[in-house]
Amino acid sequence: MDEIGDFMSAPALFVEAEATVQEAAQYMHGQHVGSLLIKDIDDFVGILTETDITRKCVAGGVNPDETKVSEIMSSPLLTMDRYLPIEEANEFMRKNKVRHLAVTESDKVVGMLSVRDLVSFYVKSFRATETGT
Repeated sequence: MDEIGDFMSAPALFVEAEATVQEAAQYMHGQHVGSLLIKDIDDFVGILTETDITRKCVAGGVNPDETKVSEIMSSPLLTMDRYLPIEEANEFMRKNKVRHLAVTESDKVVGMLSVRDLVSFYVKSFRATETGT
């Protein structure tokens, strides 16, 4: 059985809640990721996605140099345990209409799962079915 942790990206990338949207966007671009977790002191409090930046900042006419990520992040942070079947993550993400999911182990965030990671899983499964392995 394939588990979420087998396909997640780790470690989870994040910025502090006081970072600006501009700083976060530049970091996301440099890391080639579509989301970042938002950390406030020792806790992850939300997630910032490309969609958040596009819809809440750019389309809303908000200045990314003056806006804190905590003002436009999605919250609460949705999570699933790394040892759950990846098919459960797929269904959870579909039902909640999200493309990124924080992955936990013993209630601590250890990685991120994205739609791109799910595609990798399904491609692997499809290929295994084709070859009979």
